[in-house]
Amino acid sequence: MIRKIFRAAAAVLLVVLGVACTPQQMLLNSLIPDGTVPMLLSHLENVESGNRDRIIELERKGDWREMVRFADTNIKTDPFSSEWRMIGGYASSQLREFPRAVEYFSDMVRLSPDDPTAYHFLAEAQRASGDARGAVTTLERALLVVRESALTYRLLGDAYVDLARYAAAIAAYRRALTIDPGLPDAWFGLGRAASLSGRTADVRQALQALDQMRSPRAAELRTLAGMSQ
Repeated sequence: MIRKIFRAAAAVLLVVLGVACTPQQMLLNSLIPDGTVPMLLSHLENVESGNRDRIIELERKGDWREMVRFADTNIKTDPFSSEWRMIGGYASSQLREFPRAVEYFSDMVRLSPDDPTAYHFLAEAQRASGDARGAVTTLERALLVVRESALTYRLLGDAYVDLARYAAAIAAYRRALTIDPGLPDAWFGLGRAASLSGRTADVRQALQALDQMRSPRAAELRTLAGMSQ
């Protein structure tokens, strides 16, 4: 039964995450690797099956306001639940209420200090609310929990780009690519930061890697960098 619920949730979430959107509108889009949702769903293992059904229903309807209320109701019942903070933060991000999402995810980090995913959610909510410096601090804390995480370094690169710290961003993206050379978002981030800082050779290297992976991000980077095929 649990597997069926997880599959249903995965199908719904993939539909939602597949919709074209900005990073601010869908912060989780950058946190779900390879278009899968097991990382997100893993946080629901301790949520009762009836409540999972309700979450799936609200997700399908896109009723984020009700999902926030549902999360808050369950937080009152279980004040030490990081799962319900994740759900509240997710729903708040869909409503573009990013300061509120930061509050949920900050509590999630407090309650699950060894879970790097909590730091990732918090950092992206901080970026979306305009606090890139806070995101850098959060991701640096995450690296104390998991030292060799390509995703953490990629997100750190994104936060550095927000701060126009392009050399630091490039270093973070390269660290991510040392861990996982096949990460398209890290190559794109590297190329974008290099373009913004006038490092043409690095842009071409990123484009070559993206072309070899046949990633659609290659065309996006070419447009951004003003380069032809």
